[in-house]
Amino acid sequence: VQELKKKKIKLLGIHLVYIWDNTEDVFEVIKELRRNGVNAHINLYGHFPTFAFEEILSNYSFVDSITIGEPEYTFLELAEAVINNKDSSALFSINGLAFNSFSSETGIIKNKPREPISSIDNLPFPYRHCFEIFKGRGIATYVLASRGCYGKCTFCYLNQFYAEESLWRGRSPGNVMDEICHLYREYGERYFYFADANFFGPGRKGKERADKLARMIIEKDMKINFGIECRVNDVEEKLFGLLVKAGLRDVFLGVESGSQNSLDRFRKNTTVEQNKKAINILRRYNIEANYGFIIFDPDSTLEEVRENFEFLREMKMFSSPGITAHLMHHRQTIFKGTLDYEKRKDVVESICSFNYEYIYNFRDERVEALAKDVKLFCSKVLKDLARNRDLKKESDSCLYDETDSFSKKLNEKLIEHFEKTLSTFEETPENKGDRLLFACKGVKNAKNSKRFI
Repeated sequence: VQELKKKKIKLLGIHLVYIWDNTEDVFEVIKELRRNGVNAHINLYGHFPTFAFEEILSNYSFVDSITIGEPEYTFLELAEAVINNKDSSALFSINGLAFNSFSSETGIIKNKPREPISSIDNLPFPYRHCFEIFKGRGIATYVLASRGCYGKCTFCYLNQFYAEESLWRGRSPGNVMDEICHLYREYGERYFYFADANFFGPGRKGKERADKLARMIIEKDMKINFGIECRVNDVEEKLFGLLVKAGLRDVFLGVESGSQNSLDRFRKNTTVEQNKKAINILRRYNIEANYGFIIFDPDSTLEEVRENFEFLREMKMFSSPGITAHLMHHRQTIFKGTLDYEKRKDVVESICSFNYEYIYNFRDERVEALAKDVKLFCSKVLKDLARNRDLKKESDSCLYDETDSFSKKLNEKLIEHFEKTLSTFEETPENKGDRLLFACKGVKNAKNSKRFI
């Protein structure tokens, strides 16, 4: 607050990607800025403000405006209006902007949506004046080489964020390479994480683009490493061999489910066999991906949960208690802006003041009880794991070795507990609430997970 007060800024943009437990703190900081006499125009942008603009503007009068969707040109026009002290009526002509009207009768104004940027090669590289601060905090150096996704998954709001008509847009390999070389020379950076929701564009052309970028890196002999995020259907042996040669080290893989029914419900347009093939290809290159996986969704059946569990076990994805616990209890979150939200918006119940994330009841009450049971048990295991890490004086969870005997036993117990609990519910007829509650009692009464070992 004091630093911003010193700068005497006229326009402050704040990027909010998601809503977190401490999101309210951001608004407290903004409120504190106002108390300290900061009269700058404050604009919020990102996924969360885009879909919750009405709730934010209605409840936080100290926020002046919100950028809807892609921010660059909207923010540029806003900056021009604010810095040149234009009349407030100038806001009405800025496409992609939402703000409170100066007339109480009109209320919140949402201008016309802004057209997606047709050529993102035309955008300047990010201004990284805080590079050393971020590096000191262990934050990766991000490069955004594309926007959008050619997929249309029901749980994702990415394409809706980009005005519902923009799918995947990629920067040219040469343009991406220029940014990497700049970071390599100016900052000595050797590791990059591509923040793209999907590193690959659609079809053969999308893979050819990735191939070309990999060859450029190899030709320059840069000795860098990088990480990407992608769908399983884009993982091909030859292409990934080339990417690994160029320095690929980390992959976030959108597996999502080991049940074909669930994949179809999510409109993934992928198969369980493609999931397996992608995982095995990556492992042949010594890459164990971070997995996007939804073991429970509102319409899950016990049969589908069983398929998910057996898939995870068959593919040896239960590799350590931290990973196992997260995979086992991860239920779908319904975000405003997604197709799943639109389908259920009349029956879901808000769990936050921004009407941005929603809870739901599972269609099958046995799945509801199972999900609650597993979440409780997994939460206890994660707490015990953290306690054991603290005893070992391991401050960085990423460096913590989960192969010690304590962790191995925790992992075995997690798998055993899920198997037994799932089997109990599979034997339980629907609408047997008393038996479902009884099945959970043993876990609820446990003091800590060592008791189970």
